[in-house]
Amino acid sequence: MAVRLPRLAYGLMLVAAIALTVTFSSILRNPPASGHIDPGIRSATTPPVTGDLDRIQIGAVGVVEPSSQQISIGTNVSATITDVFVTPGSKVSRGDKLFALDARIAQATLDLRRRDLATAQARLAQARARVPGLQAEVEAARTTVEAAQSDYEEASDLAQIAAALLTGNSITVREATRRKNALRAALARLSEARARVVLAEANLSLFDEVNGGASIALEIAAVEQERGSVSLAETEVELRTVRAPEDGTVLQVNVRPGEFAQASALSVPLIIMGRMTPLYARVDIDEADIARLLPDAAATASLRGAARSRLNLHFVRIEPLVVPKRSLSGQLTERTDTRVLQIIYEIVGDADTLWPGQQLDVLIQNNRQSPTFEPAPTDKVAKRQF
Repeated sequence: MAVRLPRLAYGLMLVAAIALTVTFSSILRNPPASGHIDPGIRSATTPPVTGDLDRIQIGAVGVVEPSSQQISIGTNVSATITDVFVTPGSKVSRGDKLFALDARIAQATLDLRRRDLATAQARLAQARARVPGLQAEVEAARTTVEAAQSDYEEASDLAQIAAALLTGNSITVREATRRKNALRAALARLSEARARVVLAEANLSLFDEVNGGASIALEIAAVEQERGSVSLAETEVELRTVRAPEDGTVLQVNVRPGEFAQASALSVPLIIMGRMTPLYARVDIDEADIARLLPDAAATASLRGAARSRLNLHFVRIEPLVVPKRSLSGQLTERTDTRVLQIIYEIVGDADTLWPGQQLDVLIQNNRQSPTFEPAPTDKVAKRQF
């Protein structure tokens, strides 16, 4: 018994036969040119395509910045702001006032230290005033020694006479004894007078400023210590007034009277300033372009929105550290995976229309001659000298 196939099966078999016939016909009409297929990968020994590399430019992005870079002004002490002396755009000189902090406690401390200094100076003057009196005491003690010396010599003579008369019974034993006692008393008074001279000279030496008297030296040291305290208090008062570290222009003011200024590294500086003449451009060179970079090559820049206006750039320096690229979106912590080499250029010409923080499109001419593609010696490594 024969099995009948449905009409659909016959149709599918007919379509498959037609497709197979078309495929074989196409292969016969277009045979392959070679026995292998070129995957598009050039052999390592095949020289790369050479071109006019002298005209290739390096494109980069730069930011306008003051030649002093942005100076973030902070404070050494934390206190409430009482006065702000500048506004954005103000031109300041080194030492000009920027803003002031509450200095009442520091000023009171300074006044106290000055009074302590006055007291120490008064004690020093009092010590110096004692010198003439002590000198007089020394002179009086020396005079007393002379008087005691005379009494001692008189008593000694009388004692010797008494000893001579005693042998001839011309004087009584009692009188001879009395004269010996008088001699001993005169000797004691002479010793006491001499001791008083030593004491007076010792007291005078304590105040002898020429020879470094201890009491005077102590008072002088106390005065110097109080002067140091006054100087420290004056510095504390001076720190309450924040001044410009150098000549420049105030770019941003983020302080107001009544606000509290924190003495620490702030994400938003209290005041930003910088030297606006000349202006610099900080250009980020992608690490893929570093090998083709010649720092002293001609470079130009254009502002965003004014591509036809070109600015000449003059090479200043390279910051020789390849760093992760910071995104120019305004976020301080935002970074990309690209690493860049930063080059500083001076903006030549009329830069009055430029403002710090503006982005620039930079083109750096590559004046390097075409490479010869010879392999480098294994024992030498080419180094770029900046």
